Amino acid sequence: MSKIQSEDDELSIYALASSILNIVPSILRDLYTDVLNTTASMDSPESHDLSEFRVTTNQLAFLRVLVEHERCTMQELAEYLRVTAPTMTAMVKRLLALGYVTRDHDTADWRMVWITPTEHGRQLVHLYDRARLHSLQTRLTQLTSEDRECITAALPVLQRLLSTK
Repeated sequence: MSKIQSEDDELSIYALASSILNIVPSILRDLYTDVLNTTASMDSPESHDLSEFRVTTNQLAFLRVLVEHERCTMQELAEYLRVTAPTMTAMVKRLLALGYVTRDHDTADWRMVWITPTEHGRQLVHLYDRARLHSLQTRLTQLTSEDRECITAALPVLQRLLSTK
């Protein structure tokens, strides 16, 4: 491979990486905005206006981890979310105040603290996930079938991208 071709490949990979890093957060941010603005209009008796829940996307990610694991220690949560202990403490305090989590000492080792989602926290994650899926489905229906096929074809490649280091 020539030096020029190698430099062109590096620029192409750089452009691709930059594009992915710009597009993915924008998609997620737009879906979050859609959810907050349109949930009340979803055709379902479970639909609620999620803006009343007053949570950020990071807090939703936190709650999703808790719902998936049922309960976690502060250290486990910080590791799962890749945040520092002070960040985790602040997030737990906020979600405690909102009634989305409980904090309990372990019965065998009082130094260990368990964080558990409340039913209200579980409901929020369920409603948000349903609304986000609905929003993305709505956006996907606005694309051509060819565009949807391209996205479908790219999914296995994106999955492999996640597993490479």
